[in-house]
Amino acid sequence: MRTRRAFLASVSVASALATRPGASFAESVAVDASDALGAQLASARATRVSSAAASSSLATGSSARAMRIPMRLDRAGTYVVEYRIGGTTVRGVLDTGSPFITMESACGQVWGCLREEDARRSGLEDTYEVYGLQEDGVTRWVLGDVAFAGKEATKDETNETATSDAGQRSFVGDASNDSNDGNLDADAAADAAADAASVVSFAFPELSFGVTSQTTGRAGSAAGGVGSAPFVGLVKQRADWIRPTFLEQTDVASFALDFEKDELLLSRDDLIPRGVSRNVFPLVDLRPMGAPVFHYAVKVEELWINGGRYRGRDVPLKPIYAVFDSGVTGALVSRELFYDSDFEFGTFECHARIKSEDGARVSVGTSLRTCTGRCLFLALPVEVPWVGFEDAHVIFLGLAFMYGQGGITVDADAKRIALGAFGPTY
Repeated sequence: MRTRRAFLASVSVASALATRPGASFAESVAVDASDALGAQLASARATRVSSAAASSSLATGSSARAMRIPMRLDRAGTYVVEYRIGGTTVRGVLDTGSPFITMESACGQVWGCLREEDARRSGLEDTYEVYGLQEDGVTRWVLGDVAFAGKEATKDETNETATSDAGQRSFVGDASNDSNDGNLDADAAADAAADAASVVSFAFPELSFGVTSQTTGRAGSAAGGVGSAPFVGLVKQRADWIRPTFLEQTDVASFALDFEKDELLLSRDDLIPRGVSRNVFPLVDLRPMGAPVFHYAVKVEELWINGGRYRGRDVPLKPIYAVFDSGVTGALVSRELFYDSDFEFGTFECHARIKSEDGARVSVGTSLRTCTGRCLFLALPVEVPWVGFEDAHVIFLGLAFMYGQGGITVDADAKRIALGAFGPTY
């Protein structure tokens, strides 16, 4: 299985590297130990919430409240988005289970190649980042102008279906045989003009992100780290002791992953309507139990593995939490739960039953029978090093569990998650 990062364990380490002539990009932005950077430290740690209009050179049509960004399924089975850091186009794995934007210091055709002028020192100390099945090594925290380009998303655009649109065009074209070609040409020209006008950019100047010295797979990862990659992490809230997250430095309040259209929707407003409770779930903050970030987690009422309900042997019974993690293809299961259940003997089917806001129990699951095509399903154990989490179990549900829902929507500020990809409601 090509799995991605599922959780964060951050350890600060001192930087022993200094800038020197002819240094690589990573070395050129390495944090200096001199007192000259002391004044930058407080500023770099502070959350920056910037409108796209703050950088006219990066933003186009930045008054848009929401935008759709194409996402592409990579060969490892996870989704990749394209964006810009400074003047360079880069790519990263879209990850609802991690908090940062990261880039590799080494140049490559797949992920892009940052230039020295694309980033500046932040004043933050280096850290050593460890994730579910990936280690990023020494991570240097720098500042850069980050921008995402896409198509403006509106309520009207969301509610309009391609079917009704196509039917309307057929009717117009048949109205006059003599002018049929002209009508079609006019429609095509109108579509092209509309598409050009709707292209917008969300730009975030002076955003803190990590440049990693190397990414390697941890024990148990596929092919010794084939799945290692830079990330666009979408976890917004964090514990105080870790670095600022990507989304907390922006005014993005909500996002959706649309697997029908292969699009990421970023919104400056909540996407889940307040009056909707079906298939909508309150998020559980795992930080009081030791998690370093506010994962998009829900409490599991029942866990079914290979057709049988899991009945733990713990007294009292430990609660189980499920984290929706698009950086994972199948499932990562906390080690104690894995070896205390049928996960240990191989998994051909798994379902988690969770309670929605309307009180209904909803089953979220997958199986080897239904997980076909782009879907990859394999459950693996993972060590969860969260101090204080010994009295609970956690399972990271990857893309295999989300495909059947068509998408997921997360209102990060409102702390709600919904099955399905909601569009703008304003």
